[in-house]
Amino acid sequence: MDWATVITIIGGVATALIGVVAGSLLTSRTERRHWSRDKQIEACAAVVAESTRIQLALRRAWREGETVDWIPWNVALGTVWMVGTPAVVAAAAAIDEVFWEYGDQFVQRTATSEDVWAEARNSMETARLHFINVTRLQVDPRHTRLAHGPVNRPSRSSFSGYGSPEPDS
Repeated sequence: MDWATVITIIGGVATALIGVVAGSLLTSRTERRHWSRDKQIEACAAVVAESTRIQLALRRAWREGETVDWIPWNVALGTVWMVGTPAVVAAAAAIDEVFWEYGDQFVQRTATSEDVWAEARNSMETARLHFINVTRLQVDPRHTRLAHGPVNRPSRSSFSGYGSPEPDS
């Protein structure tokens, strides 16, 4: 075999190896990015679900004396702290701040009126909507902001025929 053939073969093998290594690095980076994005979406979905659950649990604690289980909420927060962007973490922290601001008066049953509940509920829902919008923009900057959360409250007048003066959420 002459030198030209050997150099051509070695060059071909080296090029193929470089292509394989570069391809595996790019694939690995893409897979990590997809895994990270999926985990962020899962964590954010858990924050939305758990914040809704806590809101309803606070209402039941105030009206019926039920105990609020904070563990799933804290797990959801911890997960967002691990995989979320700083903007998402800050938005989740804002929901938690609302729970801290209003939670005790419902757990201890010292809230004085439905107006107090309405103020707390509106703050919770505003913080959750902000979190949803921040998350949407982090996942895909082409998303537009939403004007309302995933669950719309019925108006008070729609409850008039059901024997209950107000919605439960």
